[in-house]
Amino acid sequence: MSNPWENKPDGVMKAAVLTSPGAEPPSACFTYKEDYPKPTLPSPDWVLVRVRATGINRAELRARTGAPCFPGEFNIFQKWFHKEPPRILGEECVGEVVVAGSSSGFKVGDKVAAANYGGGKAHDGGYAEYAICHKRRTFRFPQDTKLPWEVLGALPMSLLTAWGMVMTSGRLGDRPKGSSVLVHGATSSVGVYAILIAKSHGASVLATTRQKNKVDRLKEIGADHVVLEDELEEKIPKLYPNGFDVVAELVGPDQLLRVLGWTARFGHVVASGILNLSHECPGFTPFLIPSTRCVTFASVSNDGIGDEDAGATAADIEPIYKKAVDNIESGKWRKELFIDKVYPLKDIGLAHERAEKNLATGKIVVLVE
Repeated sequence: MSNPWENKPDGVMKAAVLTSPGAEPPSACFTYKEDYPKPTLPSPDWVLVRVRATGINRAELRARTGAPCFPGEFNIFQKWFHKEPPRILGEECVGEVVVAGSSSGFKVGDKVAAANYGGGKAHDGGYAEYAICHKRRTFRFPQDTKLPWEVLGALPMSLLTAWGMVMTSGRLGDRPKGSSVLVHGATSSVGVYAILIAKSHGASVLATTRQKNKVDRLKEIGADHVVLEDELEEKIPKLYPNGFDVVAELVGPDQLLRVLGWTARFGHVVASGILNLSHECPGFTPFLIPSTRCVTFASVSNDGIGDEDAGATAADIEPIYKKAVDNIESGKWRKELFIDKVYPLKDIGLAHERAEKNLATGKIVVLVE
């Protein structure tokens, strides 16, 4: 059986095409084209989105090198797993539906966000003028929002991952006001949203960074305390002697044993992301988790068993977008707090370079004019 995204192109579009995986500098990996084949719907379950913006994700940095992913990352497309990255990367996109499949549940003109699996995964992603998006991974924004696309483009996967860590897994909403949250690796876009979400729910937040020049920025975002990575063992027992109720672990799985020691009784460690690029958990086994602690992993694209949509349906996702849009429109979340820098699609390589050098605090957004 052929994969479910095969289609006959119709027309052309602008796209940043991965033509030289692994080349240096990152800009040498991409060729900006204005005549790349424009896709059509593979089946009535899909929509075609006019992409207005996309955000940079770490999976795309890996895919740019040509490195393979693993089957679980394909989520609902696992049976069509392939190792080679698509020619157009981009894990996510925001824009308007321009063609709606008859069984997609969407209509032309809908403002949407979508997970494209373009980070070296299933099919062509968001680094293009148009993208095909499956109905199970496409979600509506509040249709009356007037927020600019660069702001909406900063939301999709980072916001949902942070929400999944702090609220869905960490259960912060079920905990009393004043509960404590550790954001370990706080300068990533997910880390920034974790701070904003936690503070919106009345938590006390400690954020960590390795870079002194980012301390004031994290305080501006809302962290009650910001501690440098090499000072955590000294300062955490003084600032939070009872540990943290929720730990958002963004540095890497190899940090699990370390942060478990800082977790409060009946606290929850939630891991997602690999800022240190390590998937390994040396010295860690489930038998080391006390019965009074919980450890889980959060992923916006694979939080069910097999192709289950646990926590990733429109009923789950769209209210989160509405809360975020309301917070931004009211001024509670200023865009300067969560947007690091905005690039045009032609400069996608520069956006990758900024992300790869860990220069960003918050989301790097790419506009598709």
